[in-house]
Amino acid sequence: KNSFIWLLAIAYFFVYIVRVALNDWTLLYFVEAKGFTIGMASFCLIWFEIGGFLGSLGAGWLSDKIFSGKRGPVNVLFTLGVAIVIGLLWMVPSGNVLLASTCMFLTGFTIFGPQMLIGMAAAEISHKKAAGTATGFAGWFAYFGAASAGYPLSKIAQDIGWNGFFGTLALCSGNAVLLLIPLWSKKVHPKYAPVKTA
Repeated sequence: KNSFIWLLAIAYFFVYIVRVALNDWTLLYFVEAKGFTIGMASFCLIWFEIGGFLGSLGAGWLSDKIFSGKRGPVNVLFTLGVAIVIGLLWMVPSGNVLLASTCMFLTGFTIFGPQMLIGMAAAEISHKKAAGTATGFAGWFAYFGAASAGYPLSKIAQDIGWNGFFGTLALCSGNAVLLLIPLWSKKVHPKYAPVKTA
């Protein structure tokens, strides 16, 4: 019955489409569309995970220290960043490994933040007796999104091309931003509020 949990869950669906699509399809994209060798494309993909590691840490720190435990602002800003970086990745010049690696680092940095914080936000805005259920409910949507990044996206790439593929990812990112905006000022459930010290 908590509408905020529904918003988080549906946003999670779109976030996971983007996250899994970037992880699974960009190697083929670099080889087919940008003329990279398998080695060059693999080198670029390493930066996705490095960016993700730092993005997860950065998102958690920002939400705790800058936004006083509110996950909403960081989720919105990072997801908006995903949409912007997807556009940059789409326009990487052929053969430019440095720019492609930078874009992959930035996509990892921005997508791993919401991937980590949406589940946390679902637990924190629910009651303590429903925290596990809320997280599991949001996670169910996330993995349905992950499944949707397989065959459906492959059909889009095959039938429409890489423009259709990246257009779909941009649309998914935009939908996630719109769904997360109402949670910008949503505070955590009192049971999870940070302890104030004297």
